[in-house]
Amino acid sequence: MLIFLILWIPASAEGKRYYHGDRSSKHIYLTFDDGHSYKNTTKILDTLKEKKVPATFFIEGEFLVQNPILINRIVEEQTLGNHTMCHKDITKLSNLAFRKDISEFEQNVVKMTGKSVTKYFRPPMGKINSAKQAILDELGYKVFMWDVSYYDYVYFDDKGIDFALKNIMKQTQNGSIILMHTLTKSNADVLGIAIDRLREKGFIFSNLSEII
Repeated sequence: MLIFLILWIPASAEGKRYYHGDRSSKHIYLTFDDGHSYKNTTKILDTLKEKKVPATFFIEGEFLVQNPILINRIVEEQTLGNHTMCHKDITKLSNLAFRKDISEFEQNVVKMTGKSVTKYFRPPMGKINSAKQAILDELGYKVFMWDVSYYDYVYFDDKGIDFALKNIMKQTQNGSIILMHTLTKSNADVLGIAIDRLREKGFIFSNLSEII
């Protein structure tokens, strides 16, 4: 007798790569990439604290080591994920170089905060391949991508608050993982408005841990 097993794979995950949460749920997830601007990152943290909203920060290595006070605040108030030390296309790194990079990031976080980094990973530029995915799986990382993003990653080409708000509101749907960068002043300025507008639509801000 032959027995056929049908495996159900969530639409939100490709392997252990998560692009969104439950589409039947009003829960959504805020994430911030890179760092670069101390002032903008501080204002974003202030707004999140004021609005009582959880978020995950995927900080790159240079900003990490240069801003220990801010990194400690992120660890205390929000979730800090791994975005690599080098912030390069990881598909072009050797497996050994990639492992060293991930380990260096982890060691720096422990040295700076006394706590381990949360094992959430976001690949720089969203570029990842099966070899790097396998390493991350082995190391216990969950890879979080996104389904909401817009042109907000060039600090000297800031498109303004209206542009940011329009894109956030237009793209966000049930279960969305929202990607914002901390480079532009507009993102820091629009965050409070966007949170209020999204809540008016019935969305609930939640931790990425809920998706897993």
